[in-house]
Amino acid sequence: MKTQEKSQRRRRHEVSSNFKNNYDLRPTAWRMQRQNRVPPPPQPPSATQVLRNYDILTYSYWEIGSGHYSKVYRAIHNDIQYAVKVIKLKQVGEEFRNQFLPREITCWHSVKHENICRLMGHFSYEDIYMFMIMEYCNGGDLLSFIQENGPLPDLTGRTWLGQLLDAVIYLHRKKIAHRDIKAENVLISPRGVKLTDFGFACYEPEGRYSTTYCGSKAYSCPEVLGGIPYDVFKGDVWSFGTLCYVAMTNSMPFRENVSSNKLIIEQQRRKDFKWSSFIKPDCKFAINRMLTFDQEARPNAKMVRDFSFFCGSNFKTDLYNPQKPVVIDFGPEYPSRAYG
Repeated sequence: MKTQEKSQRRRRHEVSSNFKNNYDLRPTAWRMQRQNRVPPPPQPPSATQVLRNYDILTYSYWEIGSGHYSKVYRAIHNDIQYAVKVIKLKQVGEEFRNQFLPREITCWHSVKHENICRLMGHFSYEDIYMFMIMEYCNGGDLLSFIQENGPLPDLTGRTWLGQLLDAVIYLHRKKIAHRDIKAENVLISPRGVKLTDFGFACYEPEGRYSTTYCGSKAYSCPEVLGGIPYDVFKGDVWSFGTLCYVAMTNSMPFRENVSSNKLIIEQQRRKDFKWSSFIKPDCKFAINRMLTFDQEARPNAKMVRDFSFFCGSNFKTDLYNPQKPVVIDFGPEYPSRAYG
């Protein structure tokens, strides 16, 4: 009888051990700790979830571009297309959030020109997102266009670059310097090209030099790369000259992927770049003058407008229709192509 009871207890112990091993029973203290664990903080809504609460994106939206701290969405409302730039405020620096962003919005709202992308409005959400509602340009940016199609033909280059120059002159008359003129910040629309992205724009009285060094290295003037006080308006002229070279040759005038800014400055001093055989002399002259190393001798935007390369071209195009594709007529040697 005792032997039978011992055998039963042994079997019950083996079953209990197997049950614990198979199901990994945890101690009561662990279960109590898990029940009392503080839940994770709620995640903020996504940008698209926030946008659903606003009429601007009632119907449809999808992402068309992105940067380090922002995304751009294409939106349709009442059969009109818009671009919505969403900035993640918690990922940007304090200087950008408190200084550059308010200045960008102020400068952008104060301008109205047919060759400047229009800022329709803006709003923020709980210090998490900043939404900027912009005019939508269905031809994409100039850099992508050049990379896909090659350098601009002479007539198209004169027309588009002349439109951009008019936009720069308009900004400078209002004492606004863009400070980030580059091919990526030029958008193509049915009525021509438009300057966009005023992230580094500022009001600056003429004759006062700036010590705020910003913009894209490949388009920056020698003064910015060298860290010396500079005329912001002459800096825009240098950047615009670089943009003209890129648009007409599909290449950069200077190699920016070097070990130091001093090497880039030395290239700029020597004007160490090559011309394509099809570039006309008046185009070479205009770009060479805009890329004058000495900022005191560099022409301002109004003086550049008098160069023969920008004279005699018709800078006006068809009236704007947001649903109309961008049709580029490059002449008989180039096939026409629609974008949008």
